[in-house]
Order: sequence, then structure tokens, then C-alpha cells
Amino acid sequence: MTTRPSSPPGWPLGWLRNLWRSQSLRAHITLVATLLFGVTVAAGALLLIGLLRMSLLHEIDSSASKAGAGIAGLLREGKQPTILTGISGVDQAQVLDADGQVVAHAALTDAYVPLLSGEQLARARAGHRIDLDGVAGLLGEKVRVTAVPAVNGQTVLVASGLGAVQRAVRLLRLAALTGGPIAVLAMGSATYAIVARTLRPVAALRRGAEQITAAGLAEHRLPVSDAQDELRRLAVTLNAMLDRIDTATQRQRTFVGDAAHELRSPLASLRTQLEVAGRVGPPGDLTAFLDDALADVTRLDRLVEDLLALARSDESGGALRRSEPVELDALAGAVLAGYVTARVPVSARVAPVIVEGDPEALRRIMVNLVDNAVRYAKSQVAVTIEQSRRGRGQATAQLVVADDGPGVPASERERVFDRFYRVAPSRSRETGGTGLGLAIVRDLATAHGGQVRLAGNHPGLRVTVTLPAVTAAPQ
Repeated sequence: MTTRPSSPPGWPLGWLRNLWRSQSLRAHITLVATLLFGVTVAAGALLLIGLLRMSLLHEIDSSASKAGAGIAGLLREGKQPTILTGISGVDQAQVLDADGQVVAHAALTDAYVPLLSGEQLARARAGHRIDLDGVAGLLGEKVRVTAVPAVNGQTVLVASGLGAVQRAVRLLRLAALTGGPIAVLAMGSATYAIVARTLRPVAALRRGAEQITAAGLAEHRLPVSDAQDELRRLAVTLNAMLDRIDTATQRQRTFVGDAAHELRSPLASLRTQLEVAGRVGPPGDLTAFLDDALADVTRLDRLVEDLLALARSDESGGALRRSEPVELDALAGAVLAGYVTARVPVSARVAPVIVEGDPEALRRIMVNLVDNAVRYAKSQVAVTIEQSRRGRGQATAQLVVADDGPGVPASERERVFDRFYRVAPSRSRETGGTGLGLAIVRDLATAHGGQVRLAGNHPGLRVTVTLPAVTAAPQ
């Protein structure tokens, strides 16, 4: 039984949060885009209405100030008619004396009651515009009164109706309230359709992933769209990753099968020898029996050690477990000391050289190469360590192990690095090789930033491991 995630304690809109989480990506994008567009439309409408109102009021104030200045000019010239005429652009006008009494007025303006009260008049004389709900002759319509100073403390009051402003603002507000939702709805529908079309490759990727889950990596890959967009690049990247996973999986299966096969042979030999010894008693030549059993055990021990080395290399992803300055010549001396009693002489010519790496991994490289050379050599094995330089002058260390055995044909020198691969003459396993030595050497050399090359030694095989060298001595 599954339970829906509950909202955090104190979350007042938990249901809204759960609803949001339950929606698809298409719905999320559509809702966010529509919301942003709606907010933009609303803000634009409010800004437009505000700018329109400010523009109309500025026009009215300009006309009122101009009309008031004309009347004030007549008063300065001594022309003070009782009835003001010839005033254009305004609805009403009055001339007040210093005491606030009406001394002149326009035709439709009250001749006795001032347009503004005492407090309003004081504010108007201070430069403020006064908005009134209505005056005589302009009932039901707001008016805006502007005061213009004249001579002898007189004040000219000019009143302009705001009906035109109110009607223009009301019309624009109605257009915004009607057209805004329609535009937001159209935007939401268009966004939903565009997102649906855009996310088609994502749905195709999901179906491809379902097919891969059902049929396996070997049969299917994710579909790649024709559009040169991010989703195409994502599909290409994912397919490359799936190719690597498929290759690694197949390599692992082959590795496990080969490892099981290699382990089965010595185990079967040991079991057969022990069963025979248990049924008929110890053989007459007990020493030969024990030598055979010990050889199989040694072969198993070597195989398990090689398998463990490869498993550690795969687990680390080709990275070194540790890194420190290593004197390669000193390490070679310690390793070659164990080959004094080898089946063929092992000679060494080493020069002082320092590399940065894992001492145990470098020892493993040497041991695997020398073991392989001793196993196949006819009369001698030569080990050389020297310092050289690459194309740009970078110091390198070269470890060369050469033998005079049968060698490896040029056509198979790359395949011998495959795990459990053996050159045809050695497939009988009589030499005791596991087929993993060179694979381990290449993995460890690559982890150190180096490389391995095979070449003929005329006769025999010459293996060269090149590693980056350092110039500073170890602490």
C-alpha cells in the first residue's frame, strides 16, 4: 500500500503543492508561461491606463494654465469685466480677490460662491490642483481646478471637467478586462501546443527506453530526431553511453565465462587426481603425484591473483589506488632478485629513473612481463630501464623486456592484450599461462598515463612500456 507524501507541518496550501507535483512537465511549462504572460499583460494594461490618464490630465492642466494666464493678463492691463468671455479649453472660471470673494466669473459659473473653500483655495494658491466631485453646471462629473495668481492679490480659478478623462480610462480598462483574458487564454493554448510538439522527442526517448528495458541493450537504441537541438544531442550522448554499457556488459559476460572455464580445468584435474588416489590408494610415485597437484594449485593461485588484479582495476575505473615517486631502477632490482634461479638467465641494464605511480602496480607490471618472458624464452631474458624524451621534450621512462622465444606474430600482437587470449601454440596451457598477464600490464600502464608496445626481437618478443618520468628525486 502506497501513501501520498504529506505536506510539511504548517503548510497552509499543501493541497496546491500536491496538485502541482502531480502535473506533467507540459502542464508545468504551460502554467508558468501563461502566468508570466498574464502578469505581464496586467502590468502593461495598468501602465498604459496610468500613462493615458497622466497624458490627458497634463493636457487639461496645460489648457487651464493657459486660460488662467490669459485672464490674469487682462487683469494686469486693467481690463476686469464682470462676465468673463472668450475663454476656450475650460468649462468654468472665477476671479477672486485677496479675501476670496468672487469679483468676476464666466457665463455658466456661480457669481457668488467660490469654486474652492478657504482651505482648498490656500492649497490651490500654493500650486496644487484640486479635484472636486462636481460643481454647479457640471453635476455628476469630476472637475479639476487650477489657480493662477493675478495682480493685487487676486486669483484666477479655472475649472475643467474630467468627464473625457474618465470615459477614456473607463474604455481602456474595459478593453483590458475583455482582451486580457482572451490573450492569456490564447497564450496558454499556444504554449500547450508548442510544448507538446517540442516534447515529442522526449516521449520517443521514453518509449525507446521502455523497449530497451524489455528487449535488452543488444536489440535497441534510443531514437534520434532530425532536429539539431539539445534533445538530439542528449539522445546521441545517451546512445553512446548505452554502447559503452553494452560493450562493458558483453565484456563482463565474456570475462566471467572465460574465468569459469579457466578455473574449471585445474579444478577438474585436481579432482580427478584426488578421486583416483582415494579409490586405488596413493600412487607408487607419490612425489610425481604431489608435483602435479602442486602445479595445479600454483596455476589456480596465479589465476585467482590475476582475476583479483583485473577486478580491482575495473572497480577503480582505471584510476591509481595511490601515487608517489618511485625509483624504477630500485624497484627493478628488488623484482629481478627473485629470478636468480629462473629456468633461463635474466640479465638487467637499468638507469636511474623516477616515475610517479603506485609501487605495487609498477611491481606487477615488471613481474608479469618477466614471468611471461621466462616462460617462453629459449636461452635468455634481457631487462632494460632507461630514460628518454617524447616529442615535446617530456621525460619518459622505458621498461623493455626482451626474450628469444617463439615471439608473437604481427597479426596477433594487438589481440594478445585481450583477456584470456593465447597465441595458438600456447593454447594447451602447458606453459601455465593464464592469458591475463598482458591485459593487466596494459591496464596498469594506461592508469599511469603510459602505453605498451610489442615488437619482434629476432627471434623472440620485445615488450616496451613507456611511462611519464619526473625529474625530482623522491623525498
